Amino acid sequence: MRRNKCDIWPIRPKVTVDRGLDLFYPSGIIKIENLSMYNLTEFYSFPDNKTADTVLGVIYLLCFLFGLPANILSLLYFTRQRMKCMDLPNYLYTLASLQDAVISLLSLNHGITMLRYRDVWLPGFCAAHHILFQMSQRMSVFLVAALSITRTYTLLVPLKRIKPKSVLKLLAVLWVLMTCFFVIPPSIKLVQIKYHWESGYCWAEPIPGKDITYSWDELDNTMDTIGLACPVLPITLSCIISAVKIKASVPTQASTKLSHNRHSNTDRTIHEFNTSIIKSNRKATITIIIVTILYIIANLPLFINYVLYLVTITSFTYPGPVYSSTVMYFYSWNFTALLTTGLNASANPIVYLTRFKRFRNWLRGGCMSPERARRQSVITMHSAGRQSVITMHSAGRRSVISATPSRRSAVSMGPPATSFMPDLAAVYADVVSNPSVKETRT
Repeated sequence: MRRNKCDIWPIRPKVTVDRGLDLFYPSGIIKIENLSMYNLTEFYSFPDNKTADTVLGVIYLLCFLFGLPANILSLLYFTRQRMKCMDLPNYLYTLASLQDAVISLLSLNHGITMLRYRDVWLPGFCAAHHILFQMSQRMSVFLVAALSITRTYTLLVPLKRIKPKSVLKLLAVLWVLMTCFFVIPPSIKLVQIKYHWESGYCWAEPIPGKDITYSWDELDNTMDTIGLACPVLPITLSCIISAVKIKASVPTQASTKLSHNRHSNTDRTIHEFNTSIIKSNRKATITIIIVTILYIIANLPLFINYVLYLVTITSFTYPGPVYSSTVMYFYSWNFTALLTTGLNASANPIVYLTRFKRFRNWLRGGCMSPERARRQSVITMHSAGRQSVITMHSAGRRSVISATPSRRSAVSMGPPATSFMPDLAAVYADVVSNPSVKETRT
């Protein structure tokens, strides 16, 4: 990914400045020739670079501090649902929460590295970090694509049901292929995974002197484009189709009122039941559309960056005119490939929290399982109901006793206070409908 076609440039970099062309750098865009020879000391000789790296590091740490626990809670919620009753979106949400939790965890390494001014924090973890992040990032893309495309297919062909097992098997095959693609080449020394300070993260690069590694490098670039940039187009198209179908399926108020007037009570009940199902499906579709829109917003910069990269390597020698500034060369890939992915992973739990009422109730209930929550609710309601019966019955008995203050025999006629209380309706029926209770008994 983002390879430099020239391995060795014998000259020192020549730095020129174009004044007034960059908002982030008031002094101008720094044009650098032979950027591979530009060392870290020269890079940080510009104070703005330290400020930018500090801001990026803080954002990465925020993604870690919020995204990791939020995605773990989302994962626990989705996995504790009834597995037999789970539909395809629930399975996909479960897998998406898992991938987002991994991405949020890896944001810690990115953040500390940037706060250390691009001095890698865990050099021994570089290869594992690269493999985990690349696989989690691509699986997140595939999961969003599966959510969006399957929902669009359901809206277009409502009578055909998509089998969850078929989609899950396809995702499993993609996961196995990605594992082989990212794990086998470094294991057999086909490529080497190294940290590159100019990008601020690790990536796989060809081993010098081996022609096959350069062929594999070209294949890696192609797979990056197919796996990260290209899915934006079909996902965006399916999102637009789903939004149009949802808007067209909303019943008008006049048609709903007319149907209530024409139909009988039975037909009206069936109509209300069908309407509730339509509203539920519409709410689920809107949730998927929101998740898809967040993905599009987060990955659109990466798509544009890949387009610029493909134009550059086909028409020029990298970095070319596009990536010859510090903003593009040192920050474009870090921002579009890493930071936006971490922000997207941290934003998804917010969508779950705002769109899923059961998720909110689950959090309020102490993150209990549905069965345990139901048992606790039944016990609480039973205890509260029995206490109210005892309290109201005691109040009724006190009213009966107060009506006969001169006769202690009236007290003895009632049941003892410690005995099981009779039905509340019977007590009040006896008090209200039987006037003789209020009279003095001999």
